[in-house]
Parts: sequence; C-alpha cells; structure tokens
Amino acid sequence: MSVPSDAAVLSDPAHEPPFDDKMLRVSGSDFRSRFNLHSFQFEHTLHRTGLFEIPRIVELARRIIDSHSNRDFSALNFKRASIDAKFTAMPPGERLAETVARLGEMGTWIKLSRAQDYDREYAQVLDRITSELEDLSGLPLRKDITWATMTLFLASPKIATPFHIDHETNFLFQVQGSKDVCLFPASDRELVPDQEVERFYNGNAEAARYREEMQNRGTVYRLTPGQVVHHPPLAPHWVQNDDNISVSVSIGYCMKPLEERARVYQANYILRTMGLRPLPPGLSPLRDSLKRRVISTFEHRDPKSYYDIVFAPMNRLKSPLNAVRRLVGR
Repeated sequence: MSVPSDAAVLSDPAHEPPFDDKMLRVSGSDFRSRFNLHSFQFEHTLHRTGLFEIPRIVELARRIIDSHSNRDFSALNFKRASIDAKFTAMPPGERLAETVARLGEMGTWIKLSRAQDYDREYAQVLDRITSELEDLSGLPLRKDITWATMTLFLASPKIATPFHIDHETNFLFQVQGSKDVCLFPASDRELVPDQEVERFYNGNAEAARYREEMQNRGTVYRLTPGQVVHHPPLAPHWVQNDDNISVSVSIGYCMKPLEERARVYQANYILRTMGLRPLPPGLSPLRDSLKRRVISTFEHRDPKSYYDIVFAPMNRLKSPLNAVRRLVGR
C-alpha cells in the first residue's frame, strides 16, 4: 500500500498559476500527463458553495423519491460491509428521514444519482466543471462525452465501499468528513483479469475480485474537504470512511473511446462463451474493429441512461447467448 508522492506537488500554490474563481485547482500540464491514464489528487472548491450541505442534499433526495425514480436513489445498510464484500449482500436501507437523521450511528450508505436532472444548480456545477476539465485536458471532451452525471454519496462512519471497477472516467470530490480511497492501475490485468472485465461488461458489477496479496499495488489517497481524486476508467478501487459522516460528489463521464473498448470486451465475452480464447483489446486493431462493428449494431439508438449506453448490446443479446450456452453445454 503506497501513498501518493505527487499530491503535494499538484496542490502546491507555488507550482500553479492563479485560479481566480476556478472550481478545480491543478496545473494543466500535470492534469494532461495523467488524465485517464493514472490516478492523481488535486484540490477543488465545491465544499465552499453551500450546495452540498446535508439539508440541501435531503431536498434533492426528496425530489428524486417523489419522482418515483428507484434507480436514482439507493440506501443500503453497510453495518457488516468490508472491502471484499458484495453490494448485493447488503440489506436495504430504511426510510429517508430516519436514515439521514441517524446517519452517524446507522452504518448507512446513500447514493443519489443524476443530481443534475433534479436541480438546476447542480446542473450548472456539472456544466462548469466539465468546461474546466476540457480546458485542463486540452481535448474537445464534450464531443466525446456520451453521458455525464453527478452522483452524491452520504456515508456513515467507518463504512467501507467494496472493491470494484467502473466503466466511466471519474472525479471524486470530498465535501464533508474524511476517508481513504485506494486506486489500483487500470491496466493491471493480473489484478483484474480480462475475463473479469468481460463479465463486468456483461452486466456483473461485482465481477472484479479483491486479491489481498496484491494490495501493495494500490495507491491510497487521503481525502478531506477540498480534495478530489481522479479515477481512470476501469481503475479498481475501494473506499474506507473515517469515523465521521462523509459527503462526496462523484462526477463521471461515459465517452466514445470507452464505449468502443467496451464493445471489444463484450464481443470477447460472447466468443469465450463459445469456447474460444479471444485476444484482449489493443493487440489486434483489425480484430478490435470487427468486434466493435458487430456489437455496435445492437447499441441503443436513443439512450436514456448509463445502462442504455454501456450495457444495451449485451441486454439485447441475452436470449441468443443463453441459447449458445445450452448448445455448448450439450
């Protein structure tokens, strides 16, 4: 387990230009050298806006609940959770008012998704941060972004979020309390083998398996209010909350190049189901192109959610895949 040596450099005022009213505080050269390749930590000002105080977040939660959007509100009891636990093993949380009021003692994890769709001020923050990220990266990010979302997390003291991977590129902002986030290299296929990534892209969110013997490959970032850490896509990670209530804001982006890679993994899942041993993405541009072309024909033409963008091809292929499994199993 290592501690980031470059975090102090990224946050050193002498190392950076003046930021005026910028929400993100990191030098462009440092950002560009690491973006979507390596995890790194820098500073932000979201915790000073007043938009992410718990009473304000409760208002957001009530709007989501009133809209009957079950997918955008989750409350789980993590009393028995640990880094190598599974999300589905955790019992549902309790009613919103009681859950939030007793957050300091209940061992509860609350997730509020797509905050920007329920509150105009959150949408403005997301748009502003996206613009700053585009400036920092020097890339036309908005042309590649297929889905942008702001997710809020409230967590009771001592909660551990299990080891897992995510499709999107992500920035995790700490606005209240403190916690440790451990990120592993996104390209380490010994830590998370290709077969596990393939299963993830078939819809199994718990496909990545924690291997304690490889813990020393991770970098632990200490997050306090005003700190943000970048998660490259597919970077395995776990989170351990301190003995305090934690409030975090996650901003994530699905992007065209990430979906293109996902299609290769999805094709490989199908091929492996048929008893073949497909090459992982990046080893054969020609094969990757063919795989993408075939799987992309099953994409959702008018996606309304993250799930439509990432998993629609596999969801549409479930019945044929099950038929293949039955034939192979004979």
